[in-house]
Amino acid sequence: MFRFPLKTLHIFVLLSLALFLVVQILKFHAFSKPDWIFHYLNDFITIPMVATICLHVIWAIKKDRTIRLNIFTIISLVALFSLYFEFYLPKQSTRYTGDLWDVVCYFLGGMLFYFLQNIPSKKHRKISFIAKKRLSLK
Repeated sequence: MFRFPLKTLHIFVLLSLALFLVVQILKFHAFSKPDWIFHYLNDFITIPMVATICLHVIWAIKKDRTIRLNIFTIISLVALFSLYFEFYLPKQSTRYTGDLWDVVCYFLGGMLFYFLQNIPSKKHRKISFIAKKRLSLK
């Protein structure tokens, strides 16, 4: 039977996608809302969603679902999004504004992704426990 890896990460990404859609519907219908939801929530959930898609592409290319994105790759993704959306685009169009808090949200989302992808599965925890127990018996 096929077991899907990183269950916690994928649940978070699916909930984030649902939350994003709800926020867009509320925005479309002009509901009153706290400003931070429209200004920062999308920035916080963007990096985990994009990084998860990148991880799936790598899994498909390498045919190895044990691969995880390292911290350098995640920080590079955060830097790319920060430079493009908070520095470059605001200079190209008045529609975009650069905001340091957006960069903070990208960073926090990236760190959340890093920790969610590194949560060991139940199977991995069980194997680690058995291995430690065997080592202590010797």
